[in-house]
Amino acid sequence: MTDPIAGKAPSPASTTPVRLPVARANCEQWDMTSESTGRTYRIYVAKPEWAGDPPPEGFPVVYLNDADFIFHTFADTLLMQAVGLELKPAYLVGIGYGKDWSYASRARCADLLPTQPDAATLAGLEASPITQGAIYGDAENFHRFMIEELRPLIDATYATDRRNNILWGDSFGGLFALHVLFNHPAAYQTYLVGSPSINWSGGAILDDEIKLTAPIAAGEVAPRVLFTLGELEEKLAEHVPVHPGVTREQMQEMLTSFAMVTNALALADRLRALEAPAPCEVEAIVFENETHLSVFPAAISRGLRFALRL
Repeated sequence: MTDPIAGKAPSPASTTPVRLPVARANCEQWDMTSESTGRTYRIYVAKPEWAGDPPPEGFPVVYLNDADFIFHTFADTLLMQAVGLELKPAYLVGIGYGKDWSYASRARCADLLPTQPDAATLAGLEASPITQGAIYGDAENFHRFMIEELRPLIDATYATDRRNNILWGDSFGGLFALHVLFNHPAAYQTYLVGSPSINWSGGAILDDEIKLTAPIAAGEVAPRVLFTLGELEEKLAEHVPVHPGVTREQMQEMLTSFAMVTNALALADRLRALEAPAPCEVEAIVFENETHLSVFPAAISRGLRFALRL
């Protein structure tokens, strides 16, 4: 019997298949070592080749961190919604490490965090085997890698719209997105800020918030910003077990002190209130019954709709 699609007879069922690494259509990856940070990154690119010829201005580019773990979810979501004519086609550029979670956990502490941890936080991180020995606070150099090394390569290689760059980050990555927004607001036109760790180092990131006020008031920038959060990031979910030796009451106290939702919503309100010739478009969405980890698919879907709406 001939396969009506492939046009050839299938292999006998008894034949042991050749197992190969998973590959995605219209995607490619490479490793590059940064002069700014000295670290090596795995770069993942999903290309909108299914969309046909690019428009004269090129396709937008979405840059995302933690790509080792979320690139495929992002690429699937972008493909399905864009093919369904719900979104503009775009390039997806993911930055990861091409290594296991243990390595990534330490490396992202350097790349995504703009400041050192306070003493209490550092003690907890040093007690964890996945962050023990990590370095912190190299976000500015990581930003330079993305802007001065990676972006020129992407723009030279693909048909990109250089006026429509989008940054996505979640958790520590959301904190990194705020660092860039406050200190380099013109670097991206849209910021997708997922569950930002504003409480890091006693909320030190908010010291930089004032740096955004002047360029917005002068009409120099008008960034679009979307905050996404899970309702259960500040309220302990019944289905989530607590760590050994910690009561549910203590776990709830910790979530309350982190104020993940409260801090982000307050920041969104302040950004909306800024007076400017072209006010910032700022939205904040809290997804019901989602935790810090389960909120990813919803945040990705809504983030792409915000950034790439037709």
